[in-house]
Amino acid sequence: MNATARQKYWDAPVSPGMRKLSWDLLIKCLSEHRPGVKIKVPKDKLEHPLKAGFRRSIGLHFYRKNYRLTLPDGRCVHVEETRDHYVVHVDERDPGVSPIGHLRQDAPGLWTALCAGVGLSAGLLAGAKDEKHRGLASAAGAILGLIIGFLTGRWGKK
Repeated sequence: MNATARQKYWDAPVSPGMRKLSWDLLIKCLSEHRPGVKIKVPKDKLEHPLKAGFRRSIGLHFYRKNYRLTLPDGRCVHVEETRDHYVVHVDERDPGVSPIGHLRQDAPGLWTALCAGVGLSAGLLAGAKDEKHRGLASAAGAILGLIIGFLTGRWGKK
């Protein structure tokens, strides 16, 4: 790993003379780390994910192509395709198997925002008939949703 503290991912251990890296080897390497550790691999060092059994998926970076492969233990390998690289990491939960579990474990910020939105909506509905307290009900619902999202997501389990 580079010494730069701001680096978000590891560069894959590929040398200039290395022709190909196998997905099996990369997945084995990633499985030895905690979920979320990202490895960046040049695209010419791996076969295309669809040829290796991955399925098309979505991710937080909607402008990138995303692929996933479910592992036997319920986790999944998530691949984001950039122009020159694959950015690969293991998620704790496969969204195809457990969408709520995936949001809670692997996208806690999105989970918390979703809970806040649900709380805000519930507050709006609760205060719909009482114009005087509608704002207070909405704010209380959003705050309650934030708290619930934080406590039930990965952040609340540390």
